[in-house]
Amino acid sequence: MSEAEAYIKQPVFQILAKELWRRYWLKGTFGSSIGLSLFSQTDTEPLRSFLGITVFSWDRKKRIRVVELDHAFVESSLNLTLADFVVLVMKKPLVLKIDYERLEKDAFEQFKKAVAKVDSTFTSLLSERQLKEWWKKQLPNLIIFEQVSVGLQCLPKKEFVRLPVFAYKVTGNPHAFDENTEGGQLLLQMLAALSNQEPNSLTELEKTEQRHGLLNEFHLLKDDIMNYAAIRGLAAQDFEKRENQMWRQACIEGISWNVPLKEILRTAVIRPYVGEKVLVVENSGIYSILVELLPKVPILCSSGHFTFAIWQLLRKLADTGTIIYYSGDLDPEGLGMAQKLKNTFGSQLQFLGMEQRNFQIAKTKVALSSSRLKKLQALENYQLAELGKLIDESKQVAYQEGFLQELIKEIECEFVIETVEQDT
Repeated sequence: MSEAEAYIKQPVFQILAKELWRRYWLKGTFGSSIGLSLFSQTDTEPLRSFLGITVFSWDRKKRIRVVELDHAFVESSLNLTLADFVVLVMKKPLVLKIDYERLEKDAFEQFKKAVAKVDSTFTSLLSERQLKEWWKKQLPNLIIFEQVSVGLQCLPKKEFVRLPVFAYKVTGNPHAFDENTEGGQLLLQMLAALSNQEPNSLTELEKTEQRHGLLNEFHLLKDDIMNYAAIRGLAAQDFEKRENQMWRQACIEGISWNVPLKEILRTAVIRPYVGEKVLVVENSGIYSILVELLPKVPILCSSGHFTFAIWQLLRKLADTGTIIYYSGDLDPEGLGMAQKLKNTFGSQLQFLGMEQRNFQIAKTKVALSSSRLKKLQALENYQLAELGKLIDESKQVAYQEGFLQELIKEIECEFVIETVEQDT
C-alpha cells in the first residue's frame, strides 16, 4: 500500500466516500457540493490539506464542490477519478438502487421458478418472506427442496415413525431432517403450512414443543422415550376404549412412574383414577414429598419446564373435563409457566399456593437480572400480575419449599375431601 493510499484511509475520507456512495445509490450522481457539517464529528485537517486549502479559507467554508474533489484526486499521486476513489475506499462498485433492486427481483423470480420446478407445493404454501429467506442463503443447489418434497409425499398416515428413521428412508441420512439442518427447517416450515392447527394455538407452546407438535400431527416422533412425564394416580384408555392395565395397576399400588411420550400417544383418554382433579407441580423435589404425604392425590410433575409429553398429557386430561391445579415457585419463571397454562386451559386451570400470603411467608432476597424481571411484564392474569408486582418491587422471590406446609393444607382442602367421597 502506497503512502497516498494509506492517507485516504483516515476517517474523514471514509466518511466522504460513504456519503458519495450513498448519493450515487439513490440518484446516480454525486451532486454538486457537500456540506462540511457532514464531518463535524471528525478531524477534517487531512481533507483540507489534501485539497490545498488554507486554514483561513477552510474555516470560512461551509461547502466543498464535488468538481474540486474530483480535480484534487486526479491531480494527486493516486491519479484517481472521484468514482475510483469511492470504489477503492468502499470496496464495492457504484450501483443504482433501482438497478440493484431490479436485478435482485429478477434473480428471486428465477429462484422461485427453479423451486416450483422441483415441487410447486413450496411456492404455493411458503410465504414470500420464507422463500426470500431461502433465496438469500444462496444454496449451491436445490437438493434440500428435492429431499423435503420426497419426504412430504412419504409422510406416515397411521403409525408413528421416528424422525431419524423417516429421514434415513427418504435421504439415506438419519440426520437430514434434524432441526439444526436446513432440511429439518424446511420440513418444519412445510408441515406448519400443511397443519390443521390454527397459528395462534401453535404459539401457546414453546418453540421446541411447537416443533414436537407439528411432527406429532404428521405421525413423526423426534424423541418418544426420553421425553416423559412423572405421574401418579392417572388412568388411561386406548382407542378401543379399553382400560390400560399398567396405568391402572400403578394407581392401585400408588406408584409414581415416568410415562414416556410414546405411551401417552398410545392413549385416547387420560383422567384421574380418583376424582376429577389433578395437581401439577413445578418442582421435582416438592413432587416427591407430596407423593409420599398425599397418597391419593392425582399428581404430575412438570420438572420446571413443559416438555411435549407434559403438554400432551395435560391436553388429554383437559379433554375429559379434568380441573387442573398448578403450583409453582413464586419467581418470574414459575409465574410465567402458570400464565402459559392459564392461556391454554382457561377456567379449567386453577392455582394452588400461588398467593401473596405465601410470598410473604417464604420471600427471600435473590439476584434478579433485568431479563428475568422483564418476564413479569407478560403476566396478564390478575393474581399472577399482583405477585409479579411484589417480586419487581421487593426484588425477592419465594420458593415452594418455603411455604410447603401451607401448600399441603390447600391441597388437602381441594383434594382430600373429594378422594374420601370417592372411597365411600
